[in-house]
Amino acid sequence: MSGEILNAAMLSFGLIFVGWALGALLLKIQGAE
Repeated sequence: MSGEILNAAMLSFGLIFVGWALGALLLKIQGAE
């Protein structure tokens, strides 16, 4: 049971991290242009 909770936490954290990384990358690209 605890494994499923850990999996869900890692998945949500991973999605947030990916979204933040994509946002930062887009800002860098727009700033460069």
